Amino acid sequence: MDALLFVTVVVAVVVGAKTLKSYLAYKAQLREFEINHSKNNQSDLAVEVAALKSRVEVLEKIVTDKSYTIEREIRAL
Repeated sequence: MDALLFVTVVVAVVVGAKTLKSYLAYKAQLREFEINHSKNNQSDLAVEVAALKSRVEVLEKIVTDKSYTIEREIRAL
């Protein structure tokens, strides 16, 4: 009986060690993916913010233009 228990414990330790090693490798790959993804996402967001800033600038020019103000006043009449 002691030999069977010993074999069972050895198998359980080996399987547990391999499972833990696989889990840790998976977590490392997941962290690497998240880091790369966040870098790409940040650059995409920076490009989008720059585009939105330029659009807001154009809209501000249109709204502050005198002809636009006069046109709105005429339409209001």
